[in-house]
Order: sequence, then structure tokens, then C-alpha cells
Amino acid sequence: MKSDTKQVSSPPKVQIPGVIARIGYFALHFLEMCVVMCMIGMATLSALLRWAGPLFGYPEFKKQLPELSAVLLALWLTALMIIWMRVRRHDWRPTLEMASTSLVALPIVLIAAGIGAIPETSLYGLECGLACVLMIVPMLFRLDHYAGSHGNHNSHGPDSTPAHEHSHHAG
Repeated sequence: MKSDTKQVSSPPKVQIPGVIARIGYFALHFLEMCVVMCMIGMATLSALLRWAGPLFGYPEFKKQLPELSAVLLALWLTALMIIWMRVRRHDWRPTLEMASTSLVALPIVLIAAGIGAIPETSLYGLECGLACVLMIVPMLFRLDHYAGSHGNHNSHGPDSTPAHEHSHHAG
């Protein structure tokens, strides 16, 4: 006897623990980069400006030169992000995408201050805050990259180096 039963495939199941883990990895990457930029980056540049400002006749550098302070911060944060992501073995393309957020934020905050929408005294903090928020954009475009485990940064895309070559090319 032949049976005419059909196999019905069940809809794909969403693995809640997997989704939660990916959200956790994404949030951890975001938090890690915000800490590097807004805590370490701002603190180190602030200390440097407090030390160097008086040497150049600006004892309150950030208050006396708020626009220049914001420009210096954008450049400093860009450099720090490049260093941090390369240390974490990210490929160049995502590294430059993330680092660029500080440069993208700069004209936005400068224009906002120029038209009086924000006080000049808040440029320094807003530069970092906006750059941090803007990092979500490239992260969402590379969701698989940033929602994966910390040990798997290499995307093996056209701009990446095979994993076995990273020890030679990661710097």
C-alpha cells in the first residue's frame, strides 16, 4: 500500500537564546566603543588640554576655544577608534566606518552652535555624544559583524584578511 501523506515543514523557529545573545553582543560592542570614545577619549584629551592650554596662554582651553576643542576632540576620537578597533582585530572597512562617526558629528554640532541651537560651551560633550549615537548606523549596516561573538570580528568579505593571516596583518 502506498500512502499519500505529505510531509509538512514547520515554520522556522526563532531561537530566543540566540537572539538574546546577538542583542547582547551588539550592545556590548556599542558600549565598548562608547567607553573608548566618550570616557577614555574625552578624559585623556581633557587632561591634555588642561596641561597644554596654559602653556599656550589658554588656561581654560575648552571654554576659551570651544570650536577648536571640538575639532581636536573629533580628530582624537577618530584616531582612538582606529587604534581600538585594529587592536580588537576588526578589518579596515568597519574600522574606518566607525571612526568616521566623530568626523560626521563635527559639522553637525558646529552648525548647531553657529545658529544658536546649542551653546558653544556644550560643543565638546555633544561632539562625543553625537559621535557615539551615530555609531549605531554603521553597526546596523553590519549587523552580522557587530552582533556576533567578540572572537569573530573578521567578516571574510572582500576587504578582509583570512583569519590565519591576521597575526601578520592586524597592525
